[in-house]
Formats: sequence, structure tokens, C-alpha cells
Amino acid sequence: MPTDARARKSEPHRCPDCGTAFDVTYFDDRTGVRSQLPMTTTEAACPVCGRTRSVALPAGAASTLAVELREGAEADEGGGG
Repeated sequence: MPTDARARKSEPHRCPDCGTAFDVTYFDDRTGVRSQLPMTTTEAACPVCGRTRSVALPAGAASTLAVELREGAEADEGGGG
């Protein structure tokens, strides 16, 4: 078992419909040869209104995807839509 704790990566987004800022978080466990795998696209839903938007994640990270409300800070506009 690795001694390093898994850390979630986080990307800020803003819902184009209701304006809610939220974070898309995931684990990126790509190492070795897996680190060369391409990014994939999946859908993340706004935690307030439910509108989905496309987000790019590392290959295999979609199964660890979580969406969380972003408190206090302004979010950057994420790619996709």
C-alpha cells in the first residue's frame, strides 16, 4: 500500500444557467505508462439546478468524479459546455 495519501484534484466551474460556482473533483491515478493516456470527456451536473456540462478528466478518473458547491471564491469558467 502506498505511503502517500490519495489527493483529490479540483477544477472550478460555473453553471451557465444559474451561475452557481462549483468544483469538479477527482482522483488522477495515472502513473507510468498510464500517464500517457489521453483526457476523456464526461458530464458533470450543477449541484443546484442539475444542468449538465462537459468536463475533461484524465482517463479513468470519471469513476471518482464528485461535484461540490464552491464556497466564497469566484470560480474560473471551465471549458466545455
